[in-house]
Amino acid sequence: MSLKPIAALLASLALAPAALAQAPLSPEAGDARCVVVLGFIASQPNQPADKLSALRAGSMYYVGKLKGRNAGLDIPATLTRAAQQAQAAKINVGTEAARCGRELTAISQITTARARPAAPKK
Repeated sequence: MSLKPIAALLASLALAPAALAQAPLSPEAGDARCVVVLGFIASQPNQPADKLSALRAGSMYYVGKLKGRNAGLDIPATLTRAAQQAQAAKINVGTEAARCGRELTAISQITTARARPAAPKK
């Protein structure tokens, strides 16, 4: 799935002020917005390989949530709609990235803790 058209659509958001009173997003809209924002960040020049890898992993996590909620969901159409809504709302990419990042950090901490081998009993 290419996020280039969506990233181009969001190019005007890089320095956009946050909307004063944004309505809360549905879970689907919030996850789709995260995919769009992570894709937009990934499309910026000179991103280090480790950051690009993390952005792709984060995007895959959010797409997985979308598909898990609705297996028949048209992902490209959902992401296009999310990008258009983000542009119309003049979202702040940094604020949205922080929102998405908090969830990714929490999930990473949970999975890392579960993946650690138990200490041997003495």
